[in-house]
Amino acid sequence: MLSDQHNTPGHKPASARRAGHAGSSKPKNDSLQELGRVLAINMGGTSTKLAIFSGRDIVHEENLTYRPPEGASHIIDELPSRSEQVCKFLKVIGVKLNKFAAVMARGGLLAPLPAGVYRVNEKMCADLKAARYGEHPSNLCGLLACDLVKGTNVPAFIADPVVVDEFPEVARVSGFPGITRASRLHALNIRAVSKLAAESLGIQFKKANFIVAHLGSGFSIATIKQGRIVDNADGMLGEGPFSVERAGVLPLRGVMKLAYTHPEEELKRLLTKKAGFAGYLGTTDFTKVLEMVEGGNAEAELAYNSMVYQVAKNIGMYAMPLAGKHHAVIITGGLAHSKRLVADLKKYIKWLGEVLVYPGENEMEALAAAAYAALSGEEPIREYTGK
Repeated sequence: MLSDQHNTPGHKPASARRAGHAGSSKPKNDSLQELGRVLAINMGGTSTKLAIFSGRDIVHEENLTYRPPEGASHIIDELPSRSEQVCKFLKVIGVKLNKFAAVMARGGLLAPLPAGVYRVNEKMCADLKAARYGEHPSNLCGLLACDLVKGTNVPAFIADPVVVDEFPEVARVSGFPGITRASRLHALNIRAVSKLAAESLGIQFKKANFIVAHLGSGFSIATIKQGRIVDNADGMLGEGPFSVERAGVLPLRGVMKLAYTHPEEELKRLLTKKAGFAGYLGTTDFTKVLEMVEGGNAEAELAYNSMVYQVAKNIGMYAMPLAGKHHAVIITGGLAHSKRLVADLKKYIKWLGEVLVYPGENEMEALAAAAYAALSGEEPIREYTGK
């Protein structure tokens, strides 16, 4: 739903983004290693990402290509073949599940919940299997983690899924009765970089105020107030700027005309897969967009400048709940690797003060950091209730 799987310029892992849990005092890697190794799992539509961590160090990392079996009409139908693929891989590299301190999976589509680490329990598995809150490959991560640890004493966790919701009531009101503003965002990476930023500024995370712009294939602009995500632009089918393939917020008159002429599922596809650069320029490759701009393509230049303008405008909007009492603006996500994009954004937002840049989404490192925070007692282990 909020994946960052697309081409970005100069993508490479950032050493500053390894699995160390950011906060007012970061534990030493030696102490984390003593807690044991952690297996992180992150599934996309055509891939299964696995990483084994020993503290902040990646011991082994693999991106397995995956092809859904014939006849798989629902995401849950993929679970047996996904599980077989992962078990076969672990056997090949000679790693046994009972040797891990924890298995940490990417969170799927669940009931809205506060940020944090959650134990994979029966209620969570039931909601994921039934796709109660929607279908997405990330739903399989928690289910696979649960299957992997059966018969062992190894705990299975998820952390900071896209449904993290810490809105105050005033942020939920939309302006029309019956329509409520929803919180959906790249919570995993946004919280991870916010903790890193708090540490770099010498601030306790629970006292930190940031505006965070996560720029990937989908965009999330969020307000962090005292360590909580108190507002954000639901960039899937909600608000925010247009992105690589998503429309963002649109004038209502135009949306109404589209709704009269397109079935709901077709309209959803248009607004989430055929909008943004995909709609204007026919590509979801941001590198190609920049090449078109630098090659003098006037249409590409207008689309790119408009996207930058909309992102900057939304950063200003999501600064407002902090009433000027923010510590920094953070730019992150795959597109943050582009020096040009960062420089162009800074032209608009430099009046807001310090701008920190953490390129990439580095979800595996964020998952491992959350696991070690839970294992060390730094982060409480929460129980999912589905309410």
